[in-house]
Amino acid sequence: MTFTVWVTGADADAVRAIAADIGRGLAARRIPAEVLDHVTCGVDAVDARVERLVGFAAAALARHGVATVVALRADARSVRERARVAIPRMIEVWVRGGAAPGYEAPERAEVEVTHPELRRGAATDRTLHTLEVLGLLPRRTAESYSDEEERQVIRRLKAFGYL
Repeated sequence: MTFTVWVTGADADAVRAIAADIGRGLAARRIPAEVLDHVTCGVDAVDARVERLVGFAAAALARHGVATVVALRADARSVRERARVAIPRMIEVWVRGGAAPGYEAPERAEVEVTHPELRRGAATDRTLHTLEVLGLLPRRTAESYSDEEERQVIRRLKAFGYL
């Protein structure tokens, strides 16, 4: 099953770093994934046109069975919401921290992380676990999550109506 993880936040460098780490986490599980940002789409600066282009590329890859991690602030919440319509199996990872004029935080990000993270890789672990709970990623048996972590993820997904 394919999915898209859209990593967003006011701090573009933190967004790219966390998205790259999620991509490595998926690769470690032998899940081929494409990490998209404005650079991989061949442009130097980000604007609304580029945000739509990256969203279109992610939707096209998802239709063709490719898991995708989008590393793009996408200041306007409406850009990310349009992507959700085009990509039915999409989750948002909101990187809290930093400030940018005009950035609109997500209303219902499935995963929220604070940057800098208390523990390196925590955002990736929480994102992969959320994908597992949603049935988008096979559960990993070698590692287990604490009961409290499991309850937090399930509570959050139930609040959004996913479960």
